[in-house]
Amino acid sequence: MPETTEYLSDFRPRFRQPSAADLCIEVPCMTTDQTNDKVMEVFNRHRDLVSLPVVEGNQPIGLINRSIFLSQMSKQFRQELYGRKSCIAFMDKEPLIVDEALDIDALTFKTVEFGEKALSDGFIITRDGAFAGIGNGLQLMRVVADMQASRNRQIMHSIEYASVIQRSTLRSSLDALARACPEADLVWQPRDIVGGDFYQFSTDSDGWFATVADCTGHGVPGAFMTLIASASLNQAIEQNGPRDPARLLGHVNRSIKQMLGQMNGQDGTPGSDDGMDAACFWFEPANGRLIFAGARLSMFVLRPEADAVEVLDAQRKGVGYVDSDFDYAWQNQEATLPSGSVVFVSTDGLVDQIGGPRGIAFGKRRVRELLLEHKDKTPSEVNAALLESLRLWQGEHHRRDDLTFFCFRT
Repeated sequence: MPETTEYLSDFRPRFRQPSAADLCIEVPCMTTDQTNDKVMEVFNRHRDLVSLPVVEGNQPIGLINRSIFLSQMSKQFRQELYGRKSCIAFMDKEPLIVDEALDIDALTFKTVEFGEKALSDGFIITRDGAFAGIGNGLQLMRVVADMQASRNRQIMHSIEYASVIQRSTLRSSLDALARACPEADLVWQPRDIVGGDFYQFSTDSDGWFATVADCTGHGVPGAFMTLIASASLNQAIEQNGPRDPARLLGHVNRSIKQMLGQMNGQDGTPGSDDGMDAACFWFEPANGRLIFAGARLSMFVLRPEADAVEVLDAQRKGVGYVDSDFDYAWQNQEATLPSGSVVFVSTDGLVDQIGGPRGIAFGKRRVRELLLEHKDKTPSEVNAALLESLRLWQGEHHRRDDLTFFCFRT
């Protein structure tokens, strides 16, 4: 956007452009001759450390992610097998490495281009080629947000571009959904230009995985949370596979707590109280097997010959929040769905929308009634009917929340 670049140039004579040096945090680092037992000792001593750099001489060569390392070392016999071996065994050999002189704008684009790993694991910062410290994605996003707040004339341009970034991070999921279930239909409407709802789809040889999630907040803060949550979910799928939704929710819960300091600190005060609600499921088309786990978001199922909508209830515990225990375990629910069944999941932006003559919530009952009324329609027609009903219900009332819902037929 040329006018944005031109506007930024007006500020450079008066304001120092922040750089990676402003994000640099001095942390312990490992050398290649140190063992995994030593890594465990450092992580136990520094409980707020998300990633641990590894250097050879003064040169950074890798990054050890806390969650991945502890997950690997907790497996049976791993401590005995790998405890005395070099710490490079579980090291990411290709972390993002940047020089401290790199300005924040360039660092932001570089981080986005590098992928979600740089946001969740952090990145290494060097000074004249030597290791200086690390930066983390959340800190980077906060600095970017502060910069945007000081540039009033640029805010809308930046948010619009953030929307482009957010949509681009979701595009691969849409491609996966198109391959897995071409007739499925998804509605994603942020209340503002960017939002706190996100979705995630991935395929495997015998089925596909789906998530519809609602993160804390709206607008830019909500969008930041979607990056954190979706990066954690990607990491969970890479480590555990997509077939156990409850286990994935547990992994994301722990990751968010560690990343955002949701556990109480020394003074008993948590770093924040942010998280997400989510409906996650794994589906195998060949046999109609569906495995569902919900964190405050339920699933609606309508079988072909049924005269009522079945609800797979979610557990009343959100992911990552202070009141969710670090080791809280969600439970899977399994169902076998005959061909022609309709499956529907939604964030609470649909059911909580205020409207109608008495100014009350749209509610789950109306969702069930609409699903029954349109049970023979295609998923896109079902969603279109829901959108129209919601529009009429909302009337002149303000949109309360981001809106995401998903429908497919088995």
